[in-house]
Amino acid sequence: MSTSRPGVVGRSLDLERGGGPAQVDAVVDFAASNPALILLVVFLLGFVFFAYLFVRRTLTGLRDGFDEGYRGK
Repeated sequence: MSTSRPGVVGRSLDLERGGGPAQVDAVVDFAASNPALILLVVFLLGFVFFAYLFVRRTLTGLRDGFDEGYRGK
C-alpha cells in the first residue's frame, strides 16, 4: 500500500530543502488538486489585463483629443 499526503494528486512527494525539482512537482500537484482556484486566478489576471488595456486606450484617446483641440482642428 502506497502512502501519500492528502491533497497530493498522482504521486507522493518528499520536498527537498535545496529548492530542487520536487518544488515544481508540488506546484503541479497543487494546480491539479485545485482547478477552481486556478480558474479564478486566470480570470482575475485576464480582468486586470483587460482593465489595463481599456484605461490605456481611454487615456491615449483623451490625449489625442486634447492635442487636436489645442491645434485648433
